[in-house]
Amino acid sequence: MQGGATAPAYDFEPEVAQQPTSREQQALFSNPNPARVISFESLRSPSEQRSIRARGAEIERPEPLPQAKVELKRAKARKKAPQNQQSLDFLGVEEVARPPQSNIICDAPVAPAMMRAEAALIDGAIMLGPVILGLAIFLYEGGNLVINKSTAPFWMAVLFTIPILYKLLWSWAGRDSVGMSSMGLRLVDFDGNPPSRERRYQRSLASFISFLAAGIGLVWALVDEDALTWHDHMSSTFPTISGS
Repeated sequence: MQGGATAPAYDFEPEVAQQPTSREQQALFSNPNPARVISFESLRSPSEQRSIRARGAEIERPEPLPQAKVELKRAKARKKAPQNQQSLDFLGVEEVARPPQSNIICDAPVAPAMMRAEAALIDGAIMLGPVILGLAIFLYEGGNLVINKSTAPFWMAVLFTIPILYKLLWSWAGRDSVGMSSMGLRLVDFDGNPPSRERRYQRSLASFISFLAAGIGLVWALVDEDALTWHDHMSSTFPTISGS
């Protein structure tokens, strides 16, 4: 073949579209020469067809599967929670508000902080009176008031002796102090009964702990859920109004 020669041309016979009849299956692809298509039915003679049917009749067919009713267990209905039962909501849609549990069992109210402070001031004035009187007698007799490292423990002991004796005196008598009585207050335990002598001793000792802790035990009543101080919790007692 030379360099500039063209490719030989081929002659193609025109395609003749054949419409499928109702008895014939539609071809998936177009055949350019239908005369060359051999029908499968022509390959089977009547004798071959009868032989195929006879062999098919001899084949044992599988037995049909047994049919039976299948009972499905119904799901048990969930028990409904009682209406008065509280439920927790973890998604934050509904919050269950629960009041804080109180240690006070009785219905007696806790005395207001202002009334308790006034009663403490009255008792403080009574305890301070003997201290001032003793100091005045000491100075009148020519004593010298010297406060240093050696004398400071002595003066501290003098100052604390009188309040301790004052508290122990009323605890031993089983009575309320002058300041509480003058303000119309009385001491009760968490059951609402008059406290025993042992509880009064515990309250006296715990009151000094509340005072010596920089007064935190006294101020605790302002943030406590029951408005109780440290010595109230320690002795399980609290002051209430006498008429309640």
